[in-house]
Amino acid sequence: MNNLDQLLTTRQDIWRGTRRPQRKSVSTGCPTLDQRLPDQGWPCGQLIELCPNPLGSGELEILLPLIARQTQRTMPVMLITPPWIPCPQTLHNAGVDLEHCLILRGDKHALWATEQALKSGLCGAVIVWLSSQRVTEAAIRRLQLACENGPAPLFIVATQQAHSVLIKHAIKIFIEPGPTVQIASLSLDGPTPSMTFTRSD
Repeated sequence: MNNLDQLLTTRQDIWRGTRRPQRKSVSTGCPTLDQRLPDQGWPCGQLIELCPNPLGSGELEILLPLIARQTQRTMPVMLITPPWIPCPQTLHNAGVDLEHCLILRGDKHALWATEQALKSGLCGAVIVWLSSQRVTEAAIRRLQLACENGPAPLFIVATQQAHSVLIKHAIKIFIEPGPTVQIASLSLDGPTPSMTFTRSD
């Protein structure tokens, strides 16, 4: 019985039927956003889907505080197949240590590179932009498993065409110009109502 109690108290992915266990998280850098997320920050070892409409509506902007903090700690942050190369001056002005911000171009090996970055256990965050052609149930499941075994949050940026119920995750964030952020969270306690606010709040 002691072994069972120890398992229930140490594992964060086991639901005891009363409330969802608190996961380890890192601050978003925005107190209002932290308060609205189920774990009071970006959950570590978790898949988070960002759904900008249109692409480039602020998905990178809301992640800049996290990217800056992790790179300053010499933890690499991977940007995999972004549609545009981020402006180095903008990243620098946001406090990003460019030596630890890695950008991978080329769609062919994007999923493989994402999986390997997560499995390494060295990254502070991994952000990948996916197209509808590459979103499959098997591919997403591999990323989920790789993410669960590592400390880094995984952000999947999906275009409107790539939004898919195949991406089973805890958090989906819709982003519109501003940026305005709407959170749709699926928790073990039941669905959390969506909330809308701007990052300046």
